Amino acid sequence: MNPEREPHTVHEPPPGAAFMNTVRWVLFGGLSLLAVISIASFVAFKVQQGKAPTKAERKAGATTYRCPMHPNYTSDKPGECPICGMNLEAVEVSEAHAHDATDGGVPGLTTVQIPSERTQLIGVRLARAERGGLGEGSPLVGFVSPDETRLRRVQLRVSGWVKNVAMNRTGEQVRAGQPMLSIYSPELYQSEQEYLIALGGTEGMMQHDAGAHESARERLRLLGVPDDEVARLERERKPSSNLALRSPVTGTILERNVVEGQFIGADTPLFTVADLSRVWVLVDLYEMDLGRVRVGDRARFTADGLPGREFSAAIDFVYPTVSSETRTLKARLSLANSGGLLKPGMYGQVDVANRTGSSALVVPAEAVVNTGEYSYVFIARAGGTFEPRRVWTGRGDGERITVLKGLAVGDTVVASASFLIDSESRLKAAIAGIGGVQPAGGAGASGAGAKAPAVMPPGHQH
Repeated sequence: MNPEREPHTVHEPPPGAAFMNTVRWVLFGGLSLLAVISIASFVAFKVQQGKAPTKAERKAGATTYRCPMHPNYTSDKPGECPICGMNLEAVEVSEAHAHDATDGGVPGLTTVQIPSERTQLIGVRLARAERGGLGEGSPLVGFVSPDETRLRRVQLRVSGWVKNVAMNRTGEQVRAGQPMLSIYSPELYQSEQEYLIALGGTEGMMQHDAGAHESARERLRLLGVPDDEVARLERERKPSSNLALRSPVTGTILERNVVEGQFIGADTPLFTVADLSRVWVLVDLYEMDLGRVRVGDRARFTADGLPGREFSAAIDFVYPTVSSETRTLKARLSLANSGGLLKPGMYGQVDVANRTGSSALVVPAEAVVNTGEYSYVFIARAGGTFEPRRVWTGRGDGERITVLKGLAVGDTVVASASFLIDSESRLKAAIAGIGGVQPAGGAGASGAGAKAPAVMPPGHQH
Protein backbone atom coordinates (compact mmCIF):
# COMPACT_ATOMS: atom_id res chain seq x y z
CA MET A 1 0.00 0.00 0.00
CA ASN A 2 1.48 3.27 -1.21
CA PRO A 3 1.88 5.86 1.31
CA GLU A 4 -0.08 9.02 0.73
CA ARG A 5 1.82 11.73 -1.11
CA GLU A 6 2.25 15.09 0.53
CA PRO A 7 0.44 17.86 -1.26
CA HIS A 8 2.66 20.28 -3.35
CA THR A 9 3.44 23.45 -1.49
CA VAL A 10 2.69 26.70 -3.44
CA HIS A 11 4.87 29.70 -2.50
CA GLU A 12 3.46 33.15 -2.75
CA PRO A 13 5.58 35.74 -4.72
CA PRO A 14 7.28 38.33 -2.57
CA PRO A 15 5.72 41.74 -2.38
CA GLY A 16 6.70 44.02 -5.35
CA ALA A 17 7.81 41.25 -7.69
CA ALA A 18 5.14 42.08 -10.25
CA PHE A 19 6.19 45.73 -10.26
CA MET A 20 9.89 44.89 -10.82
CA ASN A 21 8.92 42.61 -13.66
CA THR A 22 6.98 45.42 -15.30
CA VAL A 23 9.91 47.84 -14.91
CA ARG A 24 12.29 45.34 -16.50
CA TRP A 25 10.12 45.02 -19.58
CA VAL A 26 9.73 48.76 -19.83
CA LEU A 27 13.52 49.25 -19.72
CA PHE A 28 14.06 46.58 -22.36
CA GLY A 29 11.51 48.19 -24.63
CA GLY A 30 13.05 51.66 -24.15
CA LEU A 31 16.54 50.46 -24.98
CA SER A 32 15.24 48.68 -28.07
CA LEU A 33 13.46 51.84 -29.19
CA LEU A 34 16.61 53.91 -28.60
CA ALA A 35 18.67 51.48 -30.67
CA VAL A 36 16.15 51.67 -33.51
CA ILE A 37 16.20 55.48 -33.40
CA SER A 38 20.02 55.55 -33.42
CA ILE A 39 20.23 53.22 -36.40
CA ALA A 40 17.60 55.24 -38.24
CA SER A 41 19.45 58.51 -37.53
CA PHE A 42 22.74 57.04 -38.78
CA VAL A 43 21.12 55.82 -41.99
CA ALA A 44 19.42 59.19 -42.50
CA PHE A 45 22.76 61.00 -41.98
CA LYS A 46 24.48 58.79 -44.56
CA VAL A 47 21.69 59.37 -47.05
CA GLN A 48 21.79 63.13 -46.47
CA GLN A 49 25.60 63.21 -46.72
CA GLY A 50 25.56 61.41 -50.06
CA LYS A 51 22.79 63.57 -51.45
CA ALA A 52 24.01 66.33 -53.80
CA PRO A 53 23.00 69.87 -52.84
CA THR A 54 20.16 71.40 -54.77
CA LYS A 55 20.66 74.22 -57.25
CA ALA A 56 19.19 76.72 -54.78
CA GLU A 57 21.54 75.53 -52.06
CA ARG A 58 24.53 75.86 -54.33
CA LYS A 59 23.47 79.35 -55.28
CA ALA A 60 22.69 80.64 -51.81
CA GLY A 61 25.26 78.58 -49.92
CA ALA A 62 24.51 76.70 -46.70
CA THR A 63 26.20 78.30 -43.73
CA THR A 64 28.17 76.29 -41.23
CA TYR A 65 30.70 77.26 -38.56
CA ARG A 66 34.33 76.24 -38.19
CA CYS A 67 37.02 76.60 -35.54
CA PRO A 68 39.93 78.68 -36.89
CA MET A 69 42.43 76.73 -34.76
CA HIS A 70 40.94 73.28 -35.43
CA PRO A 71 39.58 73.33 -39.01
CA ASN A 72 38.28 69.76 -38.72
CA TYR A 73 35.77 70.88 -36.05
CA THR A 74 32.56 72.33 -37.58
CA SER A 75 29.03 73.08 -36.43
CA ASP A 76 25.76 74.23 -37.96
CA LYS A 77 25.32 76.80 -35.18
CA PRO A 78 27.49 79.67 -33.92
CA GLY A 79 29.25 79.18 -30.63
CA GLU A 80 32.64 78.28 -29.16
CA CYS A 81 35.00 75.47 -29.99
CA PRO A 82 34.93 72.90 -27.18
CA ILE A 83 38.62 72.16 -27.77
CA CYS A 84 40.18 75.61 -27.49
CA GLY A 85 37.27 77.90 -26.64
CA MET A 86 37.69 80.17 -29.70
CA ASN A 87 34.63 81.60 -31.42
CA LEU A 88 33.48 79.61 -34.42
CA GLU A 89 33.63 81.40 -37.78
CA ALA A 90 30.94 81.33 -40.44
CA VAL A 91 31.87 79.46 -43.61
CA GLU A 92 29.94 78.71 -46.77
CA VAL A 93 29.54 75.55 -48.79
CA SER A 94 31.52 75.85 -52.01
CA GLU A 95 30.00 74.78 -55.29
CA ALA A 96 33.14 72.77 -55.96
CA HIS A 97 33.50 70.24 -53.17
CA ALA A 98 36.75 68.86 -54.49
CA HIS A 99 38.60 72.03 -55.41
CA ASP A 100 41.90 71.48 -57.15
CA ALA A 101 44.66 72.25 -54.66
CA THR A 102 47.31 72.79 -57.34
CA ASP A 103 46.18 76.11 -58.86
CA GLY A 104 48.78 77.67 -61.12
CA GLY A 105 50.96 74.56 -60.98
CA VAL A 106 51.95 75.21 -57.34
CA PRO A 107 51.50 72.13 -55.14
CA GLY A 108 49.75 72.71 -51.82
CA LEU A 109 48.33 76.13 -52.73
CA THR A 110 44.98 77.31 -54.01
CA THR A 111 43.26 80.54 -54.98
CA VAL A 112 42.12 82.69 -52.05
CA GLN A 113 39.86 85.71 -51.72
CA ILE A 114 40.68 88.36 -49.14
CA PRO A 115 38.55 91.46 -48.47
CA SER A 116 40.13 94.78 -49.38
CA GLU A 117 39.98 95.89 -45.72
CA ARG A 118 42.23 92.99 -44.73
CA THR A 119 44.66 93.51 -47.60
CA GLN A 120 45.15 97.09 -46.47
CA LEU A 121 45.55 95.98 -42.88
CA ILE A 122 48.29 93.43 -43.62
CA GLY A 123 50.10 95.81 -45.99
CA VAL A 124 49.62 94.08 -49.34
CA ARG A 125 51.39 96.02 -52.12
CA LEU A 126 50.89 95.20 -55.80
CA ALA A 127 53.22 95.63 -58.78
CA ARG A 128 53.01 94.99 -62.51
CA ALA A 129 55.29 92.72 -64.47
CA GLU A 130 57.03 94.92 -67.01
CA ARG A 131 59.98 94.95 -69.33
CA GLY A 132 63.05 96.75 -68.06
CA GLY A 133 66.64 96.45 -66.94
CA LEU A 134 68.18 95.52 -63.64
CA GLY A 135 69.97 98.00 -61.43
CA GLU A 136 73.37 97.64 -59.84
CA GLY A 137 72.11 95.81 -56.78
CA SER A 138 73.87 95.55 -53.47
CA PRO A 139 77.60 96.44 -53.42
CA LEU A 140 80.08 93.60 -53.37
CA VAL A 141 83.27 93.23 -51.36
CA GLY A 142 86.65 93.68 -53.08
CA PHE A 143 90.33 93.47 -52.04
CA VAL A 144 93.33 95.02 -53.75
CA SER A 145 95.91 92.47 -54.86
CA PRO A 146 99.14 92.69 -56.91
CA ASP A 147 98.81 92.01 -60.63
CA GLU A 148 100.12 88.45 -60.93
CA THR A 149 101.48 89.18 -64.41
CA ARG A 150 103.76 91.86 -62.91
CA LEU A 151 105.33 89.75 -60.16
CA ARG A 152 109.01 88.80 -60.42
CA ARG A 153 110.87 86.21 -58.38
CA VAL A 154 114.56 87.14 -58.03
CA GLN A 155 116.89 84.13 -57.77
CA LEU A 156 120.46 83.08 -58.63
CA ARG A 157 121.55 80.25 -60.90
CA VAL A 158 124.73 79.50 -58.96
CA SER A 159 125.35 78.55 -55.35
CA GLY A 160 127.39 80.57 -52.88
CA TRP A 161 127.46 82.66 -49.72
CA VAL A 162 125.74 86.03 -49.33
CA LYS A 163 128.30 88.78 -48.67
CA ASN A 164 126.23 91.96 -48.73
CA VAL A 165 122.47 92.65 -48.89
CA ALA A 166 121.78 96.09 -50.33
CA MET A 167 117.96 95.80 -50.27
CA ASN A 168 117.36 94.50 -46.76
CA ARG A 169 113.85 95.85 -46.00
CA THR A 170 110.51 94.56 -47.21
CA GLY A 171 108.42 97.25 -48.89
CA GLU A 172 111.41 99.16 -50.33
CA GLN A 173 111.19 100.57 -53.82
CA VAL A 174 113.76 99.20 -56.25
CA ARG A 175 114.70 100.28 -59.77
CA ALA A 176 115.48 97.98 -62.65
CA GLY A 177 119.22 97.23 -62.67
CA GLN A 178 119.76 98.33 -59.07
CA PRO A 179 122.07 95.97 -57.06
CA MET A 180 120.20 93.94 -54.46
CA LEU A 181 122.94 91.72 -53.03
CA SER A 182 126.39 90.26 -53.78
CA ILE A 183 127.57 86.67 -53.29
CA TYR A 184 130.83 84.75 -53.15
CA SER A 185 130.66 81.75 -55.48
CA PRO A 186 133.51 79.34 -56.27
CA GLU A 187 131.32 77.92 -59.05
CA LEU A 188 131.17 81.34 -60.67
CA TYR A 189 134.90 81.84 -60.32
CA GLN A 190 135.58 78.53 -62.07
CA SER A 191 133.25 79.38 -64.95
CA GLU A 192 134.91 82.77 -65.49
CA GLN A 193 138.31 81.10 -65.41
CA GLU A 194 137.20 78.68 -68.12
CA TYR A 195 135.98 81.60 -70.22
CA LEU A 196 139.36 83.32 -69.96
CA ILE A 197 141.06 80.10 -71.00
CA ALA A 198 138.79 80.00 -74.03
CA LEU A 199 139.76 83.56 -74.83
CA GLY A 200 143.41 82.60 -74.58
CA GLY A 201 144.05 85.23 -71.99
CA THR A 202 145.97 83.05 -69.54
CA GLU A 203 149.78 82.97 -69.92
CA GLY A 204 151.22 79.75 -71.29
CA MET A 205 147.93 78.64 -72.93
CA MET A 206 147.34 78.22 -76.65
CA GLN A 207 144.73 80.17 -78.59
CA HIS A 208 141.47 78.21 -78.67
CA ASP A 209 139.13 78.24 -81.56
CA ALA A 210 136.05 80.48 -81.81
CA GLY A 211 133.69 77.58 -80.99
CA ALA A 212 135.17 77.02 -77.55
CA HIS A 213 134.96 80.74 -76.86
CA GLU A 214 131.27 80.94 -77.73
CA SER A 215 130.54 77.85 -75.64
CA ALA A 216 132.20 79.34 -72.54
CA ARG A 217 130.41 82.65 -73.04
CA GLU A 218 127.05 80.86 -73.33
CA ARG A 219 127.75 79.04 -70.06
CA LEU A 220 128.23 82.37 -68.27
CA ARG A 221 125.00 83.69 -69.73
CA LEU A 222 123.09 80.59 -68.57
CA LEU A 223 124.50 81.08 -65.06
CA GLY A 224 122.95 84.55 -64.98
CA VAL A 225 126.16 86.59 -65.33
CA PRO A 226 125.11 89.99 -66.70
CA ASP A 227 126.65 91.42 -69.89
CA ASP A 228 128.53 94.18 -68.02
CA GLU A 229 130.33 91.54 -65.95
CA VAL A 230 131.30 89.63 -69.11
CA ALA A 231 132.56 92.89 -70.64
CA ARG A 232 134.66 93.56 -67.51
CA LEU A 233 136.06 90.03 -67.70
CA GLU A 234 137.05 90.48 -71.34
CA ARG A 235 138.57 93.88 -70.58
CA GLU A 236 140.48 93.09 -67.39
CA ARG A 237 141.14 89.38 -68.06
CA LYS A 238 140.75 88.67 -64.34
CA PRO A 239 138.12 86.28 -62.93
CA SER A 240 136.03 87.30 -59.94
CA SER A 241 134.43 85.18 -57.29
CA ASN A 242 131.90 87.88 -56.42
CA LEU A 243 128.65 88.50 -58.31
CA ALA A 244 126.24 91.40 -57.85
CA LEU A 245 122.57 90.45 -58.23
CA ARG A 246 120.52 93.24 -59.82
CA SER A 247 116.76 93.79 -59.89
CA PRO A 248 115.17 92.80 -63.21
CA VAL A 249 112.22 95.25 -62.82
CA THR A 250 111.19 98.46 -61.12
CA GLY A 251 108.79 97.82 -58.30
CA THR A 252 108.24 97.12 -54.62
CA ILE A 253 109.87 94.35 -52.63
CA LEU A 254 107.04 92.21 -51.25
CA GLU A 255 109.19 89.38 -49.86
CA ARG A 256 112.82 89.11 -48.71
CA ASN A 257 114.09 85.64 -47.78
CA VAL A 258 117.85 86.18 -47.45
CA VAL A 259 120.32 87.57 -44.87
CA GLU A 260 124.07 88.19 -44.93
CA GLY A 261 126.24 85.08 -44.53
CA GLN A 262 123.49 82.73 -45.69
CA PHE A 263 124.39 79.93 -48.09
CA ILE A 264 122.05 79.94 -51.06
CA GLY A 265 121.54 77.60 -53.96
CA ALA A 266 119.93 77.84 -57.36
CA ASP A 267 116.57 76.82 -55.85
CA THR A 268 116.58 79.43 -53.05
CA PRO A 269 113.97 82.22 -53.51
CA LEU A 270 115.61 85.53 -52.58
CA PHE A 271 113.22 88.39 -53.36
CA THR A 272 109.71 88.89 -54.74
CA VAL A 273 109.29 92.22 -56.55
CA ALA A 274 105.92 93.54 -57.76
CA ASP A 275 105.24 96.31 -60.22
CA LEU A 276 102.28 98.08 -58.56
CA SER A 277 101.66 100.56 -61.36
CA ARG A 278 98.67 98.32 -62.15
CA VAL A 279 96.82 96.24 -59.54
CA TRP A 280 93.95 93.79 -59.38
CA VAL A 281 90.77 94.05 -57.33
CA LEU A 282 89.40 90.60 -56.46
CA VAL A 283 85.64 90.64 -55.86
CA ASP A 284 83.97 88.04 -53.63
CA LEU A 285 80.83 86.63 -55.25
CA TYR A 286 78.40 84.49 -53.31
CA GLU A 287 76.52 81.83 -55.21
CA MET A 288 73.39 83.98 -55.27
CA ASP A 289 75.38 86.70 -57.09
CA LEU A 290 76.71 84.48 -59.85
CA GLY A 291 73.98 85.47 -62.27
CA ARG A 292 74.50 89.22 -61.92
CA VAL A 293 78.21 89.46 -62.78
CA ARG A 294 79.69 88.65 -66.17
CA VAL A 295 82.91 89.40 -68.00
CA GLY A 296 82.67 92.86 -69.53
CA ASP A 297 80.31 94.37 -66.95
CA ARG A 298 81.39 97.83 -65.87
CA ALA A 299 82.22 98.22 -62.18
CA ARG A 300 83.31 100.91 -59.72
CA PHE A 301 85.66 100.26 -56.82
CA THR A 302 85.63 102.50 -53.74
CA ALA A 303 88.31 101.85 -51.12
CA ASP A 304 87.39 102.47 -47.49
CA GLY A 305 90.79 104.09 -47.01
CA LEU A 306 90.21 106.53 -49.90
CA PRO A 307 86.77 108.05 -49.33
CA GLY A 308 85.42 109.97 -52.27
CA ARG A 309 87.75 108.31 -54.80
CA GLU A 310 86.24 105.93 -57.36
CA PHE A 311 88.15 103.64 -59.72
CA SER A 312 86.27 102.37 -62.78
CA ALA A 313 87.07 99.31 -64.86
CA ALA A 314 85.44 96.30 -66.48
CA ILE A 315 85.23 92.79 -65.10
CA ASP A 316 87.96 91.03 -67.09
CA PHE A 317 87.78 87.56 -65.55
CA VAL A 318 85.48 85.40 -63.40
CA TYR A 319 87.27 82.53 -61.71
CA PRO A 320 85.81 79.08 -62.45
CA THR A 321 85.95 77.57 -58.94
CA VAL A 322 84.03 78.15 -55.70
CA SER A 323 85.84 78.12 -52.37
CA SER A 324 84.66 75.23 -50.21
CA GLU A 325 85.40 77.28 -47.06
CA THR A 326 83.70 80.61 -47.86
CA ARG A 327 81.29 79.39 -50.57
CA THR A 328 82.41 82.28 -52.79
CA LEU A 329 84.23 82.65 -56.07
CA LYS A 330 86.28 85.55 -57.39
CA ALA A 331 85.77 88.11 -60.13
CA ARG A 332 88.64 90.37 -61.18
CA LEU A 333 89.11 94.04 -62.03
CA SER A 334 92.37 95.46 -63.39
CA LEU A 335 93.01 99.07 -62.31
CA ALA A 336 95.72 101.56 -63.23
CA ASN A 337 97.67 102.66 -60.14
CA SER A 338 100.34 105.01 -61.41
CA GLY A 339 100.11 107.19 -58.30
CA GLY A 340 100.41 104.21 -55.96
CA LEU A 341 97.21 105.08 -54.06
CA LEU A 342 95.93 101.53 -54.10
CA LYS A 343 97.88 99.28 -51.74
CA PRO A 344 97.72 95.45 -51.79
CA GLY A 345 95.36 94.30 -49.07
CA MET A 346 93.11 97.39 -49.12
CA TYR A 347 89.41 96.68 -48.63
CA GLY A 348 86.50 98.34 -50.42
CA GLN A 349 83.15 98.03 -52.16
CA VAL A 350 82.46 97.18 -55.78
CA ASP A 351 79.30 98.29 -57.59
CA VAL A 352 78.64 96.28 -60.74
CA ALA A 353 76.42 97.71 -63.48
CA ASN A 354 74.61 94.82 -65.16
CA ARG A 355 73.98 94.78 -68.89
CA THR A 356 70.48 93.30 -68.81
CA GLY A 357 68.99 95.90 -71.14
CA SER A 358 65.31 96.80 -71.31
CA SER A 359 63.87 93.66 -72.93
CA ALA A 360 63.72 91.39 -69.87
CA LEU A 361 60.47 90.84 -67.96
CA VAL A 362 61.10 91.92 -64.37
CA VAL A 363 59.13 91.95 -61.11
CA PRO A 364 60.09 92.99 -57.56
CA ALA A 365 62.33 90.37 -55.98
CA GLU A 366 60.08 90.28 -52.90
CA ALA A 367 57.18 89.10 -55.07
CA VAL A 368 58.86 85.76 -55.80
CA VAL A 369 58.58 83.01 -53.19
CA ASN A 370 61.39 80.49 -53.57
CA THR A 371 60.96 77.10 -51.88
CA GLY A 372 64.30 75.73 -53.02
CA GLU A 373 62.60 73.39 -55.50
CA TYR A 374 60.48 75.90 -57.39
CA SER A 375 59.42 79.56 -57.35
CA TYR A 376 55.98 81.12 -57.51
CA VAL A 377 54.13 84.42 -57.24
CA PHE A 378 50.55 85.44 -56.39
CA ILE A 379 48.56 87.01 -59.23
CA ALA A 380 46.06 89.66 -58.08
CA ARG A 381 42.64 89.30 -59.72
CA ALA A 382 39.49 91.38 -59.48
CA GLY A 383 37.42 91.16 -56.30
CA GLY A 384 40.34 90.55 -53.96
CA THR A 385 41.21 87.15 -55.44
CA PHE A 386 44.82 85.98 -55.39
CA GLU A 387 45.96 83.09 -57.56
CA PRO A 388 49.30 81.25 -57.05
CA ARG A 389 51.35 80.95 -60.22
CA ARG A 390 54.58 79.04 -60.71
CA VAL A 391 57.39 81.01 -62.41
CA TRP A 392 60.92 80.43 -63.66
CA THR A 393 63.35 83.21 -62.78
CA GLY A 394 66.73 84.41 -64.01
CA ARG A 395 69.16 87.07 -62.84
CA GLY A 396 68.40 89.54 -60.06
CA ASP A 397 69.94 92.64 -58.53
CA GLY A 398 68.54 92.37 -55.02
CA GLU A 399 65.55 94.61 -55.75
CA ARG A 400 64.16 93.15 -58.98
CA ILE A 401 64.43 89.80 -60.69
CA THR A 402 63.88 88.66 -64.25
CA VAL A 403 61.09 86.18 -65.03
CA LEU A 404 61.82 83.78 -67.85
CA LYS A 405 58.53 81.88 -67.85
CA GLY A 406 55.15 81.98 -66.10
CA LEU A 407 54.16 85.66 -66.39
CA ALA A 408 53.18 88.08 -69.12
CA VAL A 409 53.63 91.82 -69.43
CA GLY A 410 50.94 93.59 -67.40
CA ASP A 411 50.26 90.79 -64.92
CA THR A 412 49.71 92.21 -61.42
CA VAL A 413 51.60 90.40 -58.69
CA VAL A 414 51.73 90.73 -54.91
CA ALA A 415 54.95 92.63 -54.14
CA SER A 416 54.77 92.56 -50.34
CA ALA A 417 53.14 90.48 -47.57
CA SER A 418 53.22 87.45 -49.86
CA PHE A 419 53.89 85.17 -46.90
CA LEU A 420 50.54 86.10 -45.32
CA ILE A 421 48.63 85.30 -48.49
CA ASP A 422 50.72 82.16 -48.80
CA SER A 423 49.59 80.98 -45.35
CA GLU A 424 45.96 81.70 -46.23
CA SER A 425 46.29 79.71 -49.45
CA ARG A 426 47.95 76.76 -47.74
CA LEU A 427 45.30 76.64 -45.00
CA LYS A 428 42.51 76.70 -47.55
CA ALA A 429 44.12 73.97 -49.63
CA ALA A 430 44.66 71.83 -46.51
CA ILE A 431 41.01 72.22 -45.44
CA ALA A 432 39.84 71.31 -48.94
CA GLY A 433 41.93 68.16 -48.71
CA ILE A 434 40.51 67.19 -45.29
CA GLY A 435 36.80 67.17 -45.96
CA GLY A 436 35.88 69.18 -48.99
CA VAL A 437 35.31 72.31 -46.84
CA GLN A 438 36.68 75.26 -48.73
CA PRO A 439 36.93 78.82 -47.36
CA ALA A 440 36.03 80.99 -50.32
CA GLY A 441 36.56 84.21 -48.45
CA GLY A 442 40.19 83.83 -47.51
CA ALA A 443 41.28 84.10 -43.93
CA GLY A 444 41.34 80.97 -41.95
CA ALA A 445 42.39 82.69 -38.76
CA SER A 446 40.84 86.10 -39.04
CA GLY A 447 37.78 87.77 -40.45
CA ALA A 448 34.20 86.71 -40.01
CA GLY A 449 33.77 86.72 -43.75
CA ALA A 450 35.67 83.45 -44.11
CA LYS A 451 33.88 80.98 -46.30
CA ALA A 452 34.35 77.23 -46.36
CA PRO A 453 33.61 73.74 -47.24
CA ALA A 454 31.36 70.77 -47.19
CA VAL A 455 27.87 69.88 -46.00
CA MET A 456 27.98 68.57 -42.43
CA PRO A 457 25.27 66.87 -40.35
CA PRO A 458 23.25 68.83 -37.80
CA GLY A 459 24.96 69.32 -34.47
CA HIS A 460 28.62 69.63 -33.66
CA GLN A 461 30.90 67.20 -35.45
CA HIS A 462 34.50 66.57 -34.48
